[in-house]
Amino acid sequence: MTEIRTELQKVGVEIDNIYDLVNSNKRYPAAIPVLSGLLKKGIEDTKIKEGVIRALTVKYATGVSNKALLEEYNQIPKKETSLRWAIGNAFYTIITIDDSENIFQIVQDRENGLSRQMFVAALGKIKSEKSEIILIKLLDDFEVAPHALDALGRLKSKKAKEKIEILRGHKNKLIRKEAERALKKIG
Repeated sequence: MTEIRTELQKVGVEIDNIYDLVNSNKRYPAAIPVLSGLLKKGIEDTKIKEGVIRALTVKYATGVSNKALLEEYNQIPKKETSLRWAIGNAFYTIITIDDSENIFQIVQDRENGLSRQMFVAALGKIKSEKSEIILIKLLDDFEVAPHALDALGRLKSKKAKEKIEILRGHKNKLIRKEAERALKKIG
């Protein structure tokens, strides 16, 4: 934590703890490249690493921290679901069209488990045919189906409408609820 504090002080950002940024309402754009660089360099302490990831979950990190976060996701063991999920959550905020191919790989790999959820939801911000096709396929993957429904609703996917109609009768209450919500958005 000392190294993070020292590096942030160099760019005029004062903290006692990384969660000072996470819990702050103040903007800290000067800290984004510093935190991204430290993440790439490696952070051993899982709690501090999670704090850095969460501190990078801000709109103004878009395009600056994407590569570092993707690299970190791919280095974290698959069993560390919550840390990998936090990176997916960051992408819900910072995703760009340039991230698409990497995200497509992540969401289609079932070995990534629940950590895919927020990456799937983030694809609802990528208006592309490939994104839509992958999201429709993910409706059959019940670990991420609610997030795929949310994303398809955001995309107002007419292609998915028939399949979503079927999911209104699914045995899982959350899937039924998200199917209804998606259909309302699609119209």
